[in-house]
Amino acid sequence: MKIKLYNSPVVCEATNGETILLACARSGVIISAPCGGRGRCGKCRVRLLEGQVSGDTPDANGAVHACAAVPLSDIAIACTASGELSAAGILPAARERHARAGIALDIGTTTVSARLVDLDTMSAIDTISELNDQRPFGADVISRIGAAKNGKTEALFSLINRQTERFINSFKEKWDIPKIEKLAVAGNTTMQHLFLNVNPSGMGELPFTPVFLEGKILSGEALSLSVEGVIVLPSISAFVGADISAGLTVLDILNIQGSSFFIDIGTNGEMALCKDGTIYCCSTAAGPAFEGAEISCGVGGIKGAISGVKFAEGKTAGLSLTTIGNVPPVGICGSGLVDAVAVMLKQGAIDETGYMTAPKNEFYLADGVSITGRDIRQFQLAKSAILSGIKILCKSGGLRPSEVKNVFVAGGFGFYINKQNAVNSGIFPGEFLGPLSVCGNLSLQGAEECLCSKDFLKRCEKIISQCTVIDLAEDPSFTDEFTENMLF
Repeated sequence: MKIKLYNSPVVCEATNGETILLACARSGVIISAPCGGRGRCGKCRVRLLEGQVSGDTPDANGAVHACAAVPLSDIAIACTASGELSAAGILPAARERHARAGIALDIGTTTVSARLVDLDTMSAIDTISELNDQRPFGADVISRIGAAKNGKTEALFSLINRQTERFINSFKEKWDIPKIEKLAVAGNTTMQHLFLNVNPSGMGELPFTPVFLEGKILSGEALSLSVEGVIVLPSISAFVGADISAGLTVLDILNIQGSSFFIDIGTNGEMALCKDGTIYCCSTAAGPAFEGAEISCGVGGIKGAISGVKFAEGKTAGLSLTTIGNVPPVGICGSGLVDAVAVMLKQGAIDETGYMTAPKNEFYLADGVSITGRDIRQFQLAKSAILSGIKILCKSGGLRPSEVKNVFVAGGFGFYINKQNAVNSGIFPGEFLGPLSVCGNLSLQGAEECLCSKDFLKRCEKIISQCTVIDLAEDPSFTDEFTENMLF
């Protein structure tokens, strides 16, 4: 079935039984679903303009929950006042003039995302993402810190500053906006430092000391940005940044019933366990494999990236690939890599040690796209770091993984991930499969809520005050856990 988007040339394809939310995501059209598609938040509502759906009944305004509604025929949808659709080239129904506007900015090590927000209606207008322009200085945080230590802080600042100004000007021109009142920024602690032209090199060696962790409020002029004011959200520690404090605040983690585990998988694996009002958090060096970096045919979450891999049994046996934007594959992103590894394990192309039995040490997915033995090793290092961090954080909180009631996975990688394959490939313990929800980019959503909610910073600071940071390097069992979890 086809899903047409109002006032856009984009058409998404839905397979039988697939919800609007998932079908759109496969085509690179992201519908905001903060609760992870569990039918709780109501923010994924879209207006049904044409066609029929099952799983949800349209309300008086014709709105249905994208996480529940399954197309029964070709349909047409439009964004509701409270919802948000984002993808390249997709515009809301009317190009109206917005009197007061702000921008939410998520600065990831690999990807930078910006969202334009109407400050009168508190609604999202447009969202754009690009690869971080700082990537010539390395794919991970440690590389950027090393570059700063070698005198490149100003260069790194200039790159992210120009990229931010480019976002600002793009929004202003596209939407005919005379000025941007506020810019709210969330990112890991290193990215926050570089955004403010502060040398982060103290975080590159013991005792890993940041220059600042607190939130900052300053003028746009101070950073040569064409906005009136800038808010930089507070971080928790040197390697647990504002992206995590923002995500925990969006989830309102202290008020969720039962113990909750939050994981943001990017270049770093930052995670937190909330139990009885205390938040245990840590960072584990997953490396950039889950974001497509350091993988031979790896790419970010761009059009043409293989985001899903399945193996069909029977007469039509063979690989079935899903790409972002439903265009020919150009490479493989993190979620596709997870699926590919799960398929390779099931088909015996790799064994429990990661040894590859495929010819020439390559497993081909499509023309020009393959997985190599070195890619598998990079994946093993990344997945072991995540799984080891989860186990030690559970131990710190006095819980077994089976006792965790809620698991939230954030980030672009988390949005596309197949939960079963993430367990099968050894990223998450099997006990997490049932309670696991994917939540999308909560760092960006936190920056957005900071623009719209007067008490967001106060709530964020309360959450930080409840945090206890666990240093995995000081845990004597980490090395043993890491070694054991390298195996599939």
